[in-house]
Amino acid sequence: MTEIPPTPPSPTPSQDSRYKPPMRFSKPKPPPLPKRFVLLLVEPEKWAQAAMYPTSVTFWPLAWAIIIAALCMGFSMSAHSIKPLQAFAASYDQHYLPMQLNKGQLSIIMPKGKTKLVPLKVQSPYETVLVNTNLSGASTLATYPLIALFNRTDLILTGTKMRQPMVVMPMAQLQQEMLLANGAITPAAVKTTPVAKLPPVQINAQTLQKFFTAAAPVVVLVLGAVASLFFAGAYVLWTLLMVFLTGFLVMSINRNIGMPLRVAWRISMAVMIPLLVLRGLLAVFGVVPAINHSPMTDQIIYMAPIGLALWAAILANRIFSKPTGGQTRKL
Repeated sequence: MTEIPPTPPSPTPSQDSRYKPPMRFSKPKPPPLPKRFVLLLVEPEKWAQAAMYPTSVTFWPLAWAIIIAALCMGFSMSAHSIKPLQAFAASYDQHYLPMQLNKGQLSIIMPKGKTKLVPLKVQSPYETVLVNTNLSGASTLATYPLIALFNRTDLILTGTKMRQPMVVMPMAQLQQEMLLANGAITPAAVKTTPVAKLPPVQINAQTLQKFFTAAAPVVVLVLGAVASLFFAGAYVLWTLLMVFLTGFLVMSINRNIGMPLRVAWRISMAVMIPLLVLRGLLAVFGVVPAINHSPMTDQIIYMAPIGLALWAAILANRIFSKPTGGQTRKL
């Protein structure tokens, strides 16, 4: 009688060379980009789960966040800059002498008798606005860091920060813009009327208020675009620094599951997304201005990624240290 040999036991996962433990930090299909962006804003668990996807999956929501924050900050700052200009215009007659633009030239109107009013001069540690119709050039103002000089014929930007004086606007163009803003001439007439035949226009509180109101959209657009580029660059540097530093914190907290530094950086990138968007929204709603003068507030804002990265690291450790199918998964 022939004996039937016993059936060999099936190979265990450790005996089968073809067995590969599932990759805990890799997932084939992430959510669509818009949905992924929203989830990273509202669900802290998604910060930890960013470790499961390639770096590019988290990079694009992070790029969106930087752009949104920069635009919010830039245009918020430019919009709020209109209010000081309007306040300055409203109080102009109380402090400064009126001026007149005629035939493309600026002149100061001197009232009869004594007056406490003076020609326009606004000075700060960073820049100065000065009216001096007796200056034909700007060489005598080289000691100022940055100065906008209104002389008889031009608006000149000069100072120690400028390599050479730059004519920003001829007085003839300013006269045209003031006339348009105050409704004294039509756009069609501006193009056909010689400067010498344009009606004169005074510069006082009333005309300045109308001028700043008409120029506000252009000022907000131009200044907002420039400021947004500045904030975008600043946020890129802040993000790179915070991702680099907090990555080591995330990796050290998850050393028991063998998380590599490159995976920890994915979590650090995800943490920056809600912080960037939140900073932009705080500026839009005026909770924290775009240019904040409180060192304590700035310190809290710019060090916040450390606290959120710690939270995300603990969440990641809880999620990925759980065994699956009776086997503890490894990288």
